[in-house]
Amino acid sequence: MKPQENPFQEFERCAKCGMCLAQCPVYQEILLEKASPRGKIQLARFHEEGRVDLSERTRDIFGQCLLCGACATVCPSGMKAHEIVIAMREAIARQRGLDERASRLVSSILESHNISEEDNAERGDWRDDLKDLPGHRYEKDRAEVAYFVGCVASFFPMVQKIPQNMTRILERAEVDFALLGGEEWCCGFPLLAAGVPEKIREMSRHNLEAVHRLGAERVVFSCPSCYRTWKEYYDAKIELRHTTEYIYELIQSTRLRLKPLEKVRVAYHDSCDLGRHGGIFDAPRKIIQAIPGVTLIELEHNRAGSLCCGGGGNLEMAAPELAGKLAKAKIEEIQQSGADVVVTACQQCVRTIATSARRQKLDLKVMDITELVCRAVEP
Repeated sequence: MKPQENPFQEFERCAKCGMCLAQCPVYQEILLEKASPRGKIQLARFHEEGRVDLSERTRDIFGQCLLCGACATVCPSGMKAHEIVIAMREAIARQRGLDERASRLVSSILESHNISEEDNAERGDWRDDLKDLPGHRYEKDRAEVAYFVGCVASFFPMVQKIPQNMTRILERAEVDFALLGGEEWCCGFPLLAAGVPEKIREMSRHNLEAVHRLGAERVVFSCPSCYRTWKEYYDAKIELRHTTEYIYELIQSTRLRLKPLEKVRVAYHDSCDLGRHGGIFDAPRKIIQAIPGVTLIELEHNRAGSLCCGGGGNLEMAAPELAGKLAKAKIEEIQQSGADVVVTACQQCVRTIATSARRQKLDLKVMDITELVCRAVEP
């Protein structure tokens, strides 16, 4: 379901009960009313009533949000404070312009078509580490499935294993798939978080045309944010599946057979966009449970109540120190679970958690679910 066009109409629904305070990771770290979902809702209301001007301080306050949606899971009125935050970021960008960091990000997406200011033709360079590639390197004229990799997994070496693993999985299951290569553009989600959602249209138009030229019947996404953006902001009259959904289908149909692994205790971390926003909780768990020798461990905060890793909502750009503290809190929860490894199904979560663990010099094994599946795939 697409977000409301005017979330400001929802102000009256906020009962000011404070249920959201205990659920919001940002508030729990800062412990100031302005940092809470309730505080942001009231500040937005004051702005709409003409009682508060949009200042740089206002930008900072609304920048301190993960857009994780945790507050909405406990709101008795059904308020979605993250939609208010998005609307306020848009109002601030329109009235005051983008700040330097957001402006650079937006320019990169609009000019380079990715978040990294890289040559977009290099989006598929992660394939160079794969052996026995076919001559077309999976950039074909026609295919049944389009695999949409996403910017982070395409350009960040730390998580390039994800598309490499997914390619191997699709190969093993004999799926007729293709990559878009340099024709894949950023899905546009960072534009939404930056406050310029109207610019997503250019991204969506291009990406939809690229998939239609391929003649694909479905699009499969590694990135939960790409998956969410296509579902909510693209007019995609085609089947959209996250990799966890698709991999589980392949397992159920016996197109993908899994061998036993050495006994390992796996904690699964629900990413915000895949879980709370995407409603996909069972597929990744069923995949983990389908691998002989693997025991699934639930974290204290799981499913809709999952604790954000700190990598959402452009928070790393707006408030990097705060994002780091939230990542540290996530790691503490993982360590308390007693698991041998934490598995997630989001490249941003892998990158955020692994980077924080490295900075803290912690021996924490962080893995995307595609890596776990690849280890269990029968030769």
